[in-house]
Amino acid sequence: MQFPSRCAIAAALALAAPLASLAQQPTPAEPVGLSLAGITSVGGVWCGAGLLHEFTLEIEQQLQNVQGRLIRKARVREITGHVEGTRVKVDPQRDHGMELQAEGDELRIVSASGVLALAAGQSFTRAASGSCKG
Repeated sequence: MQFPSRCAIAAALALAAPLASLAQQPTPAEPVGLSLAGITSVGGVWCGAGLLHEFTLEIEQQLQNVQGRLIRKARVREITGHVEGTRVKVDPQRDHGMELQAEGDELRIVSASGVLALAAGQSFTRAASGSCKG
């Protein structure tokens, strides 16, 4: 009668050994996060500050590619672009273009052309609650 119980114990140990060795092995590295891969995360809602206080910038990000909407009152401008390091380069559209610099919870316009030229130097701050309505 001891034979079946010894077999059961041996089988249990045989199954447990590979699991124990897996537990002791280092786990594979987790996928690199956006900021670790050299790509700054800019997705989300950004609220205009200062002269841009009436503007909202909504950005959807997929790795380096961004698309979004620049909103002021009822006027919406669709934007597309890409992230290079901490810079967001908006694709030129019609008569305007824009490049933004991400620094913490601030997205500052470093250069702009066309109708956005006067906005150079102004910034957006990340919305705390997903909305610019306070």
